[in-house]
Amino acid sequence: GQVEAQLQVVQKLEEKERGLQSALGAVEKELNLRSQALELHKRKAVEAAQLAEDLRAQGEHVQARLRELQVCAAENRAAKDKESLSLKRAQ
Repeated sequence: GQVEAQLQVVQKLEEKERGLQSALGAVEKELNLRSQALELHKRKAVEAAQLAEDLRAQGEHVQARLRELQVCAAENRAAKDKESLSLKRAQ
């Protein structure tokens, strides 16, 4: 009768709700995984930026050292040339 029909409607609605609950659970799990992946990528991006900055600083340091050595080499050459000139005059 009518009661059985109503019970069936209620059962169907409960089944539907269970289905929706489990779908929601799956979506939440997926969202959690994606959030974790995003955090990981953010961390890696920060690390990569830090590494790039470190390498840039090292590069600048190496360039400065190279300039010092070039100046030093030029001074040595000048001193040697002066020395050669003095020797030639002495001879």
